[in-house]
Amino acid sequence: MKNKPPKALLLFSGGLDSLLAGEILRRNNVQITWLTFTTPFFSAEKSVSAARLYNFPLIIAPLPEKAYIDVLINPPHGFGKHMNPCIDCHALMLKVAGQMMEERGYDFLATGEVLGERPKSQTSAALRMVDAASGYADYILRPLSAKLLPATAPEREGLVNRENLLSISGRSRKEQMELAKKWQITTYPSPGGGCPLTEKFFSLKLRRLMEAFKEHFSFYHAALLRVGRHFLLPQKTHLIIGRNVKENKRLIQLRLPSMLLLHPINVKGPTALLYSHDAPVVMENLEISAKFVARYSDHENSAVRILITSPEDRLNIVTKPAHPAELEKFRI
Repeated sequence: MKNKPPKALLLFSGGLDSLLAGEILRRNNVQITWLTFTTPFFSAEKSVSAARLYNFPLIIAPLPEKAYIDVLINPPHGFGKHMNPCIDCHALMLKVAGQMMEERGYDFLATGEVLGERPKSQTSAALRMVDAASGYADYILRPLSAKLLPATAPEREGLVNRENLLSISGRSRKEQMELAKKWQITTYPSPGGGCPLTEKFFSLKLRRLMEAFKEHFSFYHAALLRVGRHFLLPQKTHLIIGRNVKENKRLIQLRLPSMLLLHPINVKGPTALLYSHDAPVVMENLEISAKFVARYSDHENSAVRILITSPEDRLNIVTKPAHPAELEKFRI
């Protein structure tokens, strides 16, 4: 009876490097399951599209909320340029993946990482830190750069022939694109970007909201930050105003029962959500919020009637639009 082929969990981003890593292993008789993690900062959209196109099985799993927020508050290996804790984020992914590997009977983990491709998180030193922090260093195989890295358990144990792995390094993607052409991998997204934690202004908003809510900050608050204009009013009251029809609909989807819903009723204008974490919203903040919603309505400097809806009641406030300087005073 023939031995069963080895099984690997491949951390998959939906990009070309991950596609190639999977194809290398598949050509070496390894059964691959893609694994994509989600948080409010990155989704599985690209991975789902690629899995359908190239016929790989895909597991989608959320990263543990508390563990990830702890990393955002105090990453042991520090942040990148903004609020991106890349090394500790990758380590957490591999730690959770390693636990899944053990629980579900996989033989090893793999990633599409390329040595030297990213200056913060894919240097030799960074990869060693990631591996050590994950707790699964000897079971993490990087097929695209494996020949430039120490041999791992799946190589030493004969699950994968090291000679069939690659030695790609650096930021140029020429070798990857040539391989893609050779293996008829024709559809893949452009490299780079994707995580809002690498963006300056999103990071500033996130930091301010985390400082305001402290231990009460959650993935839900992070998801809200991806939509609309944000204002932090007195008494830790958070106002989010939609910027277009799509965002207005998204805010309604994200609304919790305890949140107030605001919109103008005598002119066209945005939808807004208003809430305070640990107390009812005070009248002063209702009036400020109504003025802010009015500012982004088709007001023509006339009075705007704002309807504020709660689970128990409705309130109409007629107001003039806020002055731009007032908006900036509270803008996150």
